[in-house]
Amino acid sequence: MAEYLDKIRPVLVALQIGETVDFPIARLKSVRTQASELGAIFNRQFTTRTNRIAQIISVKRIK
Repeated sequence: MAEYLDKIRPVLVALQIGETVDFPIARLKSVRTQASELGAIFNRQFTTRTNRIAQIISVKRIK
C-alpha cells in the first residue's frame, strides 16, 4: 500500500486488479466519488475501506 497526495483520478485509473492505494481521510468524499465514476465509465470495480485510527481511506481495484 502506498499513500498518494497526487490527484485522485489518474492514480485510480492506473490501478491494476488487486492493487490498493491509500489517501488521507480528509479526501474521503472525493475519493469515493471518483472511484464510483471511474467504475461506471471504465467498467471497473473498486472497494473502499476507512481506517479512522490511521486517518486513511484505502481503495482496492477488484475488477
